[in-house]
Amino acid sequence: MAANPEKYAKKRARSSAITTVIGMALVLFMLGIFSVLVLNAQKLSRYVMENIHVQVFLKADLKDADLQRLRKEIDAEPFTLSTNFVSKEESAKQLSEDLGEDFVDFLGFNPLEASIDLRIAPAYTHPDSLEQIAANLEDRSQVSEVAYSPNLVRQINENVNKIGVVLLGFSALLLLVAIALINNTIRLTIYSKRFIIKTMQLVGATSGFIQRPFIMTGIMQGLLASFIAILLILGILYTVRQEIPDFFEFNDLIMFVKLFGLVSLLGVIISGFSTLFAVRRYLRADPNKIY
Repeated sequence: MAANPEKYAKKRARSSAITTVIGMALVLFMLGIFSVLVLNAQKLSRYVMENIHVQVFLKADLKDADLQRLRKEIDAEPFTLSTNFVSKEESAKQLSEDLGEDFVDFLGFNPLEASIDLRIAPAYTHPDSLEQIAANLEDRSQVSEVAYSPNLVRQINENVNKIGVVLLGFSALLLLVAIALINNTIRLTIYSKRFIIKTMQLVGATSGFIQRPFIMTGIMQGLLASFIAILLILGILYTVRQEIPDFFEFNDLIMFVKLFGLVSLLGVIISGFSTLFAVRRYLRADPNKIY
């Protein structure tokens, strides 16, 4: 008869552990998926910033040696991401394609100027910085005009800042929800073992001796839940990749290291601390109040 209660207790403990791990895995899965969105939002923001262009129009009588010297000077500037020389002929060809007709034949000459297409480094895409860059370039003797769209740049910066604030708010809210859910799941698990904890304390076991196995179990459960969550995230990302190929790249090693490191770290930290606090609660509880 003694075997049946013991077998039942083991089965119940195993079931409780499985429920705890699955609950934590689902919460970490949600956090991981949102982290993917945040990381890709940062990449998208950087991509938009890196594609802000400034057109540096050159004087008509500019010699090739002066052009090369100017390009080297601009390439050496800290605000330069890349430069591309666009000749008068290339500009005319592109404009003709946009208009759908050859305006050079109609006018009898090419009124466009050669230019340098300058891509600005993301750190210098603020409207004030671009204004100073434009003034810097216009002071050069080889340059006739500098053109960019300040209103578009201002709007891009405002939208990027708004998106950043919204994502930060959702991240904080989701993290709080995750901590609360995992903490409640672990507290329920520890609650079922409150008599064991109190009995060990009454027979003279120290707090550290009692806490250690529970904390180690919590950490292992956090690691296992993280592993399950990572597998689920990979499955979702693979499915999304099949439908939207340009959403992200599987060879983006840095993104996956950040993502999986974050999920594993959160799983270990939240489960470990939640277990510690739950065990301490019953260690400090009055024996008459744990029933």
